[in-house]
Amino acid sequence: MTMELSQLKQYVFEKGREYGFSEMEIYYQADRASTVRIFKGDIDSFNTIERAGLSFRGEYQGKMGSAFTEKLDEESIDQLLLAARENAEVTQSDEIAELYEGSAHYQEVAKFSEELFNTDASTLIQTALEMEKAGLAADPRIELLNTCVLVNSNNEIMIVNTKGLDCRSASTTAVCQVSALAKADGAVATAYDSDFSSSSLADLNVKIFGDRVGRDSAEKLGGQTVDSDDYEVIFRNNAIATLLQTYSPIFSGSNAEKGLSVLQGRLGEAVAGSNITMVDDAHLPGAPGNTPFDSEGVATGRTNVIDNGKLVSFLHNLKSAKKAGVASTGNAFKAGYRGDLTTLPNNLYIEPGNQSLDDLIAGTKRGIMIIELQGLHSGTDLISGEFSLSALGHYIEDGKIVRPVNLITVSGNILQLLQNVEALGNDLRFQGVGRGACGAPSLKIKSLSISGK
Repeated sequence: MTMELSQLKQYVFEKGREYGFSEMEIYYQADRASTVRIFKGDIDSFNTIERAGLSFRGEYQGKMGSAFTEKLDEESIDQLLLAARENAEVTQSDEIAELYEGSAHYQEVAKFSEELFNTDASTLIQTALEMEKAGLAADPRIELLNTCVLVNSNNEIMIVNTKGLDCRSASTTAVCQVSALAKADGAVATAYDSDFSSSSLADLNVKIFGDRVGRDSAEKLGGQTVDSDDYEVIFRNNAIATLLQTYSPIFSGSNAEKGLSVLQGRLGEAVAGSNITMVDDAHLPGAPGNTPFDSEGVATGRTNVIDNGKLVSFLHNLKSAKKAGVASTGNAFKAGYRGDLTTLPNNLYIEPGNQSLDDLIAGTKRGIMIIELQGLHSGTDLISGEFSLSALGHYIEDGKIVRPVNLITVSGNILQLLQNVEALGNDLRFQGVGRGACGAPSLKIKSLSISGK
C-alpha cells in the first residue's frame, strides 16, 4: 500500500535508524503533465503522464549512501534503505555531504494555480486548436504548423531531513509550442517559439502567440546573405536570451573553480559594459524559474551577478560556496529525484533599458537584426567565451528594415559582446521553462563580425 506523504517522512526515518543511519534526507518529487498535439485541425495525440518517486541519502558509519525508488510502499522503502546502506559500505570517498538544517526564512512564491490544476482535456484541446488557427491565419504563405503543442503540468517537491529541514512546494505551468512553415516561389522558411504561464491558459494569449510565430516564418521568406564585414548588430530579445542561456554555466562557482569558465579568476573585475547589470532572481513576478528553495533546501532570493559591468558573484550550491568561503546563493539543482546535484540559475537575466525594439532599429545606420541563432552547442566555447554561430535576421539601412537575411555567421566573444552593448531595449523576455531559464531585452551591439558572401 502506497503511503501518504504525511506518513512517509516518519516511516523512512524510523526504519532508517533501524538500518543504522545517523542522519538522513528525503527528496520527493511528483509530476503530472497533459499534452495535446494538433496537426491540420485534428488532434494528433493527447496523453497524460504521471511520475513520482524519492531519493534517499543517509550517513552510515561515517560514509554517505544514497538510493532512489519509484514505489512508496513499505517493502520498497526497506529495499531503498538496504541499497543506500550497501552503497555507503562500498563508497571510496571520505567526503561527507553535509545535510542542510534549513534557512531561517523562506519567501512564499506564487507558482500554483487551482485553475491550471483543474483544467480539463476539452479546454486544452480547444485552446490548442485556436492557437493553430491563429498561426495559419497570420499570413497566406503559411502552409502548415508542423508543431502545435500545448502542455499543462503540475509539480510537487518535498525535501526533509533529520536535521530539521522541511521544505515543500507545488507549482503549475502551461506551455505552448509552435513551429510554422511558410512557402513562396520555391523558397521555404520556418520559425519556432514557445511561451508559458504559471497562472492560466488565458495568460498565454495563444491567438497572439500563434500569429506572432506565423508572421516570423513568413517574414523570413526571400532571405539573402550579406557581404562579410563588421556591422552594427541588434540581437532581438529571444536570440540574446538564448545565447545567455547557452553561456549560463560560466556563472557557476563550481565551473569557475574547476577552470571550466571564461570568468575563472575574474571576480571583482569589469567583465561587461557599465550599462550591464545581470541578476539571478528566484522571486521575479511572472518569471519561469521562481522557487522558494533550491534542491538542497536553501532559501532562494536575488543575487547580483554582474553589477554595472563588474562581476560581483558566482552562483553557488552548498559545496561550491564552502570551497569559495561564501554562503550558498540558493542555486543547487536536481533534475528530479534521480538527478545529480549541480548548479543552475533560477531566473538569470540582463536588466532592461528604456528603448523599444523600434527605437533600436531606428538608431541603426547599417546593421543586422538577429532573430534566430543556430548551432549554439557546437559553436560556443565556455572556457574562451568565443562563439561562431549561424544566424537569421533582417538587414537594416538608415533606421529601417530592408529585407530578410540568411546564410550568415556571427562571430565574437561573449564578454566582448557585453562590453560593447550600445543600447538596451525595454522588452525583457525569458527563454526556457522552469529553473535554468534566462532572460534579456533586445540589445544593440556597436560592432560584430558577420560572415556572408
